[in-house]
Amino acid sequence: MNGLQLSLGSLWVFGLGALVLVLCGVGAALFFRFAPVTRADVPAVTTRSATGDTELPGGFYAVRPVETVNLSALKQQIAQTARTQRLSGSLDDLPLVFVHRSMVWGFPDVTQVWVEGDFVHIYSHLVYGGSDLGVNRDRMGGWFVALGI
Repeated sequence: MNGLQLSLGSLWVFGLGALVLVLCGVGAALFFRFAPVTRADVPAVTTRSATGDTELPGGFYAVRPVETVNLSALKQQIAQTARTQRLSGSLDDLPLVFVHRSMVWGFPDVTQVWVEGDFVHIYSHLVYGGSDLGVNRDRMGGWFVALGI
């Protein structure tokens, strides 16, 4: 009987531990999914003037000559991306800022689009964590393929 009581006690502790882990996971998922992203979460970017693509920690930066980019089509392409909402900006009031959320956890990424001189700058990066696992590069690459830029 004593061995049975010990087993039931261990099972109860294991079940409680599992419940705590599940609740922590659900809490984290809810936090990342519903935590608001504001303009304060959008970091300032040191701009580059050379055209091309650059992988950065947690993001991706692209520069294109302004004459090769239809800003209206780019804005529409970004806005049509799954789980995306515009945070601020318009074609008349750059930068355009969009928030994208991952499907499962809802991790937010932010994309900024602005024109400086003769170049369009597009910077997409994560808000939380240290690595985006190439998601921003792939997302931006999809936009460029769709727009032929």
